[in-house]
Amino acid sequence: MPFIKKAIRFKPLLFIAPALFFYIVFLVIPIVRTVQFSFFSWDGASPDMLFVGLDNYARMLEDETFWRSLAHNLFWIVSTVVLPVGVGFILAVLLASHLVKRKVVFRVTYFMPHILSLVAVGIVWNWIYHPAFGVINAFFRSIGLDSLAMPWLGNEHTVLPSLIVAGSWTYYGFCMVIFIAAIQAIDKSYYEVAKIEGAGMLQIFFRITVPLLKNTITLLVLNSLIGSFKVFDIIYLMTKGGPFHSSEVISTYMYAQAFQLNDIGYGSAISIALAAIIALCSIIYIRLAERQG
Repeated sequence: MPFIKKAIRFKPLLFIAPALFFYIVFLVIPIVRTVQFSFFSWDGASPDMLFVGLDNYARMLEDETFWRSLAHNLFWIVSTVVLPVGVGFILAVLLASHLVKRKVVFRVTYFMPHILSLVAVGIVWNWIYHPAFGVINAFFRSIGLDSLAMPWLGNEHTVLPSLIVAGSWTYYGFCMVIFIAAIQAIDKSYYEVAKIEGAGMLQIFFRITVPLLKNTITLLVLNSLIGSFKVFDIIYLMTKGGPFHSSEVISTYMYAQAFQLNDIGYGSAISIALAAIIALCSIIYIRLAERQG
């Protein structure tokens, strides 16, 4: 029967239809509308939208705060790639070896920050950095170093490094778990052959373990790269981009323009620029990783 054959042919579409519906409604349409809004001047409430063409993008190129936010993003990227990935790698090597006992306890303890709500993380680190009763300043005062006690989140020079420490604290446990799984998946015969050939521990580590983890490192660095460009919640919760835009990143600046200053057009243009930057950096990094491979 032709009708039944056609129905069977389109049966897979019925299974993907619900997911496809939500994908289009909550992802494709918002992206298209954001691109559309970036060519208009609109406050988000008025029924009238003024077409301005590329004026929002031209304004962005001349906006010092935007470029300062981009510089903060780049600094955040370097720091949150080096710190969590590096710390996670070191912890994974230790916990995958026979040097540490009760490994499960340490793994759970180190991974717990990653599953915490970022709202809770922001509140806790605000207490830690509090100038009056924060743990850090209390420690410096207890050992007589009152000059080092300062408003960590209120100082233009210390606010961004302080936020990076808080942000890295939530991610290193994830890197550690991924590295442990990759290390345990390495064929033990490589190590046995290396030991027979007389290789030492350092030679085995740098000649076998590290090269075989190259794909895992690429995955984590790429994930950190994309996540660092999109960072918003912990910065907004702790400083809202202040003081004086000294911790502003592109996502918080976009939010401020679109939803606090009601400049939807300019905020949309910033979001499109952010998406383009993430895509470009991802493509470049993947191509470089493929060439090295």
